[in-house]
Amino acid sequence: MRKLILSLVVLGTVTTGARAADAAFYLEYYRDNLFLGLAYHRVGCLTDWNTVQSSQDYDGFTNNRYCHAGANPESVPSASWYGYDFLSSSASTAQAQLNTCSNNTNSRYGTPNFAASSNTCGYNIFSNCNSDCWIRYFSTCMGQTIGTLSPCFGYSFP
Repeated sequence: MRKLILSLVVLGTVTTGARAADAAFYLEYYRDNLFLGLAYHRVGCLTDWNTVQSSQDYDGFTNNRYCHAGANPESVPSASWYGYDFLSSSASTAQAQLNTCSNNTNSRYGTPNFAASSNTCGYNIFSNCNSDCWIRYFSTCMGQTIGTLSPCFGYSFP
């Protein structure tokens, strides 16, 4: 009986360790329906597929909060799941990539610290200065371009 209990304890420890070693981080994208299914606000949240890992929203041109650390990714308020990017099995590597791309995108669109409005251009859905273009530029930097309806005239890849 002791051998069985010891075996189960060892098996549990090995299984838990294997799960931790296989940890992976994702940038999951969600979209919030703004107008009759024609206009959406898109946002990215850092997850491990089961839990939102950070309260940082990866988006521009809004004050709405979508990502809440510790929450289930399916609980992103007012938004539906849209897609994802695998980032890394290392939290520091994933965060470094997110920081680099968000800093580049915030600089490009004049939205310091993910500001709700731009310091360099006026919000215009028909031009390249809106949340669609922000998320397209950011997602391209992250490795997978998220499709949007805005034409983003003058758009250039990071």
